[in-house]
Amino acid sequence: TWLYGGAPANIYATIVQGRPNGMPSFGGRLTDDDVWKLVAYVRSMTGQPSKAVRPGRNDDMQAKKSEQRELRAPVEDASPPADGTRQP
Repeated sequence: TWLYGGAPANIYATIVQGRPNGMPSFGGRLTDDDVWKLVAYVRSMTGQPSKAVRPGRNDDMQAKKSEQRELRAPVEDASPPADGTRQP
């Protein structure tokens, strides 16, 4: 649950301005770039990726199954038998 908002702009404001009862202000101690890196890190911990990195459709709607979801047949050993005989 986000008390002050989970949008990147809200997280940025929390880091820069601080919040009452426990969150100090880091605005004068961190560069703007470092604050945005922290925003990205905090967002990554929520398990909620931003819309920019989410796929537009889920794999069930794709015409072809995702290669990661396909079961692959085991690879047969192509080396010759130890006794030197050849199999067809």
